[in-house]
Amino acid sequence: MNLWARIRMLPAVCGALTVVMVLGAAAPSVALPIPLVFGTVSIPLPVPLLLPLLPVCLILHGQSRGDMEAEKVAVRPVGACDAAAMAGLVALACLVGVLEAWCGRTTGVAMGRDFAGYLGLALLIRWVGGPGAANVAVALFPFACASFGIRPSGHPHVWAWPFHEPGSVPATVMAAVLLVGGLVVARRDPLIKRQGDAE
Repeated sequence: MNLWARIRMLPAVCGALTVVMVLGAAAPSVALPIPLVFGTVSIPLPVPLLLPLLPVCLILHGQSRGDMEAEKVAVRPVGACDAAAMAGLVALACLVGVLEAWCGRTTGVAMGRDFAGYLGLALLIRWVGGPGAANVAVALFPFACASFGIRPSGHPHVWAWPFHEPGSVPATVMAAVLLVGGLVVARRDPLIKRQGDAE
């Protein structure tokens, strides 16, 4: 299990997740201006909504470092261990978010939700398109939400869940559905081989 944790870079992922959650709560008002595709104004993309992407990309990188063929015949169920570790990381993010909310910083709740949603989305895309496609797609998703997911009234569409308020029930449900779906497929073999694998 120590080798599995080193390959998956779990200490680095836990550290990055904790730092990201603290930084996001410390600077909740920092934002990047993103121009709307249909409109003449720009929408501010809060940096705390982007920070959870870092640990998600680290998780994908750590999992892509494993030997797929060896893991298929391993004594321990590697897929189940990965799913349990990711569920534990989501629980850690949510715990930190709740503690920050208890201290009056509600940004942490949204970051925990977004981390769960981004991770689930990345796992689903990786299952279909591989780790490279998952990294690119999940990194672009918040920008797509900023450009296409905001109504003229300023309210986000349901599918643009990262822009919903921290207490939004639809956003929480969407993130939870993505996470559960991603964890389910994470236990199965990917539909395609990794780039560079022998035929």
